[in-house]
Amino acid sequence: MDRHPQQIKRERQDKKKHHRNIAKTSEMKTIIKTVMEEKKLSKILPTPYVASNFKTLYNSDVGPLFLNFTISVSTQNTRGVHMSRLIKSTLNHTSGRYIEDSLVKIHDEITQTQPNCIINVKFQFPVQDQFLDTSITLNPNKDFDYVFKLTGITSCPCSKAISGVGHMQRTILTLKLHQTDMINFEEVALNLNECFSASLKEFLNRADEANKIIDAQNNSKFVEDVVRDCLKRFTNAKYIHAQSLESIHSHDAIATWPKNSV
Repeated sequence: MDRHPQQIKRERQDKKKHHRNIAKTSEMKTIIKTVMEEKKLSKILPTPYVASNFKTLYNSDVGPLFLNFTISVSTQNTRGVHMSRLIKSTLNHTSGRYIEDSLVKIHDEITQTQPNCIINVKFQFPVQDQFLDTSITLNPNKDFDYVFKLTGITSCPCSKAISGVGHMQRTILTLKLHQTDMINFEEVALNLNECFSASLKEFLNRADEANKIIDAQNNSKFVEDVVRDCLKRFTNAKYIHAQSLESIHSHDAIATWPKNSV
């Protein structure tokens, strides 16, 4: 007796469902095996860190600052990090006289539940009509690593010697410091500016422009002179880097201290 078409259709559907179940069971076994292997590896490999990168406004004495946060915590052989808690702890401390004090408070709040916290924040600090690129890292032992970057003007001593006029260009100066206490950002910017032939200024009338050029010409410096002058002012520097954006060459001139640093 011939089978009813509906019966044949159900048998085909049951067969397909059976094959799908076998495939899903096999896939699930593979996933479970992978997870178990990862848990074994987590006990062998160095403890990883997970970072959360986000931006927020900070109300400081000089006005609102736009901060870019990166917070890293140890997972201690566990999977998953409470990312929302990192952000909430940061948003609880978005004002104050000193950013470093807020970083310490954020650190103390996060480490109540997640250990080995490292906080990095980047921002531009206004000094007169310039902005000092600033990076602060609070380490687990609560000391600070600072990186400052400022641009100024240099005038070439060599071209001045052969032509009477030194070609001028912008030079970018980077300074790295390690501190156990806080730093005055304005003093850093003022000292960095003294390392150049002249400082940058956003707006100049004709008389001021002439004086700026004369000042730079009377204080000509090679890029290595910028690094030397910076080291004199920051004797505790961990690293100094100066890059001259050459105005009459297709290459840049770079000097660093110490020379084997990266």
